[in-house]
Amino acid sequence: MTEILINLLSVRAIVEILILWYVIYRIFLFLKGSKAVYLLRGLIILIFSFFVFQKLGLYVLSWLLTRFFAFFLILIVIIFQPELREGLIRLGRRHLFPTPLKREEVERTFKEIVTACVNMSKKKIGALMAIKREFGLKNIIETGIILNAELSSQLLENIFFPSAPLHDGGVIIDGKTIVSCACLFPLSDNPNLEKTLGMRHRAAVGLSEHSDAVVVVVSEETGSISLAVNGQLTRNLSGEDLFTILKGLLQRER
Repeated sequence: MTEILINLLSVRAIVEILILWYVIYRIFLFLKGSKAVYLLRGLIILIFSFFVFQKLGLYVLSWLLTRFFAFFLILIVIIFQPELREGLIRLGRRHLFPTPLKREEVERTFKEIVTACVNMSKKKIGALMAIKREFGLKNIIETGIILNAELSSQLLENIFFPSAPLHDGGVIIDGKTIVSCACLFPLSDNPNLEKTLGMRHRAAVGLSEHSDAVVVVVSEETGSISLAVNGQLTRNLSGEDLFTILKGLLQRER
């Protein structure tokens, strides 16, 4: 009987730990891309330090940290009140377990992106678009113009048309929505990149280095289509190649 209780407690403890880590992981993904993520990291370090001090018998330091926690939480509320309010609003607008897009919707989204890229490639119209995955891109989105428009190849082509007011910068795509345009992407400082690469390609690689986004580029000079993911740039893709890669990278996540 005692062994059964111990086993049940062990299973319960494992389940609780898994749930806790999942919640922390979702919070981190939710906050990533905003200033609040640094607060979360700092708070985790403080909590970890508290338990270390307790284990080592450093009770004075533990007592000081306990007193500091209350002050720290009040400080967070005061300094980051706008971010906290916005975060709660965003949290209320989304599901804890987001409903994935249907397979048909995912493929239709990819086809719209590929169609736009192929058309712009033929006309040598430069384009830069990032497809959001797990990590948030809030800090990038805020550098541009918020659209929250349904994705279509026509809209993408209109955005990047050379005389259009929003053609400079990149587009952020989340699911079947164009979230923002005219966004500033971080440039890669990788010394191994080809010297001939332009700003769009360096921006594509840069964003893929700082996030898990999949970034698609159309060259204004040559019309070639490229894709950057995890800091790696794949160039001279056909429309079919691009569709296959996007499907392989993203469909299983939707």
